[in-house]
Amino acid sequence: MSKIRDQRTMETRACVKIQSLFSVSPRYTNISGNEDVFANGMNKMTLTCSTDSSSPAASISWYISGRLVTSYKNISINNGDFGGLVTSQELDFVPSRAMDGDIVECKATNERSLENAASSSVVLNLRCKHILFAILQKKTVSGLSLHFR
Repeated sequence: MSKIRDQRTMETRACVKIQSLFSVSPRYTNISGNEDVFANGMNKMTLTCSTDSSSPAASISWYISGRLVTSYKNISINNGDFGGLVTSQELDFVPSRAMDGDIVECKATNERSLENAASSSVVLNLRCKHILFAILQKKTVSGLSLHFR
């Protein structure tokens, strides 16, 4: 019996946890949000950029008409397909009439895709009232005074 005990105490067991580490760039992004905004310089527009599954998680950058803009919203990271991570972030801004037709773009990169960012864009199609200013004119014709509006 002691030999059996000795054999058992001399036996070594090793538990090895195998973890597959992989790196995958985001392949695409999607922009969603309220596209029906009345552009009066006061109404807020919120757009959300979401990536597909990537590893490590992607970073998101926002651009309006080619200019980098800052989103003060936190990035949300959730579990994605095949052990990857899905990243999303909101962009809040107040569009003006002058922004009608501007392009809003989101780009997603990680260490695998620094040079080839996944991106998507939307064209702002804003509703706005056209403001016409009435110009009063006073003209005199043959001694009569006429007012035009």
